[in-house]
Amino acid sequence: MQKIKTKFLAILTGFALLFSSSAAVFANSDFEPYQETFIISAYYSPLPDQSFYFRGDYSAEIRMNGNGTNGADGTQVYPGMLAAPKTYSFGTKLKIPGLGVGVIHDRGGAIVFKGERGFKHDRLDVWMGKGEEGLARALSWGVRTVTATVYPASHTITESFTLPNMGSTFTVDLAPGDTGNLVSRLQEELKTYGYFRENISGVFDENTQKALLGFQLARNIVANADSAGAGILGPQTREKLNGEIFSRNWQPPTRTNNFLSNSSSSSTSSTNSRFPVTLSLGDKGDRVREMQIALTNTGHYGCEINGIYDEAMESCVFRFQEEQSIVSSLDEHGAGYFGEQTRAKLASLLDERNQELNNLIADKLPSGTIQPGGTGDVVSKLQEGLQTLGYFKNRINGNYDDATTFALAEFQVAEKVVESETSYGAGFFGPKTQIAFEKSFKRQLLALPSLPVNPDWNRAVWANYTPEFKTSLALGDVSDEVAELQEVLKELEYFDSEITGNFGGLTEKAVIDFQIANGVIDSAAEYGAGTFGPMTRTALQVVIAEKKIVLQKKEEAQS
Repeated sequence: MQKIKTKFLAILTGFALLFSSSAAVFANSDFEPYQETFIISAYYSPLPDQSFYFRGDYSAEIRMNGNGTNGADGTQVYPGMLAAPKTYSFGTKLKIPGLGVGVIHDRGGAIVFKGERGFKHDRLDVWMGKGEEGLARALSWGVRTVTATVYPASHTITESFTLPNMGSTFTVDLAPGDTGNLVSRLQEELKTYGYFRENISGVFDENTQKALLGFQLARNIVANADSAGAGILGPQTREKLNGEIFSRNWQPPTRTNNFLSNSSSSSTSSTNSRFPVTLSLGDKGDRVREMQIALTNTGHYGCEINGIYDEAMESCVFRFQEEQSIVSSLDEHGAGYFGEQTRAKLASLLDERNQELNNLIADKLPSGTIQPGGTGDVVSKLQEGLQTLGYFKNRINGNYDDATTFALAEFQVAEKVVESETSYGAGFFGPKTQIAFEKSFKRQLLALPSLPVNPDWNRAVWANYTPEFKTSLALGDVSDEVAELQEVLKELEYFDSEITGNFGGLTEKAVIDFQIANGVIDSAAEYGAGTFGPMTRTALQVVIAEKKIVLQKKEEAQS
């Protein structure tokens, strides 16, 4: 017994030594530099009111990339910040060909170890900047397999990282007294935004300074005309102006790449125009609803069409993927995720279904011109069509009789082919009626099947209301009232972007356009330009009343 005890203690001691040795090695951040192959993708910090989002909208972008302000160790994001698996301690440096030396300060849901999710190497993410310029860099970088050199945090190698150049317009500071082509370009840009109203001179004069100040004030770059940097094109103003120029001129990719941070799909491109955006758990909105309708129309969805990608929706997408042999189990990469393969397959099924519908409609559709008194198969087809659409109640007999004439006239009035049953052409089957027949058949065949009743569903009831604004709004505000303002400005054709509830640059420009058009201000350089204050609110309420603008809102009601 004593021998067994002694042997057991020896084994325990051996384990203790082994674990203490491993812990010491793991905790030791000093090691010789070595080379390692990584799969390196990119992430960025999304901003409100971008004209293009990889995931479709701002909130989805935040879910994918994070808030984009700080790394996991608290460090503020900056070019060269890297996200890596937990086996790499914070502060570890990596020399990446084509980018420079970056430092690990972040983690991430998609930042996995070698062997996880099918990745052959450890995964890294590199921060590529803010807004559309950052997104463009991330899309340009893509996913690359790169051999990098790994250094301990204590190594003396200097951090030096260069973001890919996306073609900044203004690379040097400009101030009053400067002249030249770059000043002319500045004046042209300020003229584009409505701040500069003079002739392009290439001279940074007082008018240019005032116009630039208007640009800075509207974007909270300076507090007032006496602030440091006011009226001067310095680093902060250059960054903002370059970003807006880039956003205005950048053509987003026509294909959707699924390689950004935290993406669950290993696909790298899609030419699917029907479903252009990848969707996943937590997404909401019209794109989710379109997906739900499409799945329903192809017979693969039996739940509420509510525009919410919840766990039930995720299960439904997985069942579709399983039926179509896209994935075979829930543990498989991409299961429950509406990525490129799944989107392409659903679009293909819809195309097939539409072709079947077109063939079916062609079989049901009478051709040529048919008049009362006619007989034969073509009249029988007309009667069958009217019967299918609920207008002809008699027996199919192939005779274009009074009952057929009356049924057709009733159909024509309902579909606005003719004004009344006594109008010219009523009861005659011609080209216009044939088009109306085709549309009606398609509408009937495309009608959503009845969905199962679930007493726990909260169905949205839409109610009309006249918007009334009672608070002032300005750049940077985020609220439901900002969303209402965007909706009204969209109705008035001043705002043509997505409704986000974020008062960003596009909303500000729309407000300025409204203010100038309605005499609230004379130019974008005036005080209050772009701010939705009392005078602008009053002017908008007058226009709302004149044009009888009505919005809709959801009122939750138990079904």
